[in-house]
Amino acid sequence: MYTPQQTMYTRQQKTLRMVMLGLLTAISILLYYFEVPFFSSYLKLDFSDLPAAVAAILFGPLAGIAVELIKNLLFFLTRDIGATMGYGSLINFIVGTALVVPLSVVVRAWIHRGHQWLTAIPLGGITGLASMVAVGVVANYLIAPPFFLHVLHVPLGGAALWGAIGSATILNLAKSVLTTVILVPVMAAVQKNTHSLKV
Repeated sequence: MYTPQQTMYTRQQKTLRMVMLGLLTAISILLYYFEVPFFSSYLKLDFSDLPAAVAAILFGPLAGIAVELIKNLLFFLTRDIGATMGYGSLINFIVGTALVVPLSVVVRAWIHRGHQWLTAIPLGGITGLASMVAVGVVANYLIAPPFFLHVLHVPLGGAALWGAIGSATILNLAKSVLTTVILVPVMAAVQKNTHSLKV
């Protein structure tokens, strides 16, 4: 049974978590707008998956999915609806979730076993990279052809399709590696300054 002091502490923790989750979502949205063209105008490199990964590690995979979902919904409503008719936002949500969920599951499990961040995050990053690449290939294979046909009015198949998938795969590799590398110092700083937030 909770004492009044414990109840107050629990409420403070919940409030802090809500504030941090909102802050991470806002940062993710802002980072999504700072895109760098990668191979083509339809493939762009951004770091918006980083805050989602932090949220997933701190608060669980569902928190990471929530950040990815809100980010992509807002981006779709403000920019993507007139650019790619939602294709970009949909693919970003799918591959972003494929990265942060397995990454966070592995990191949280590794930390619970007493291991350090320096080993947990790279291991989680490798798992997330494999998931992001595999899911990205399948998603692009299924979604890219109807997008090119109905939005760009260009049929996409055969070598052209696999060329597009190859470019997207290289982008996903770059994003997952960069996210993992930056995540190490970011999580070290977060944990150092938020002792009440335990993975």
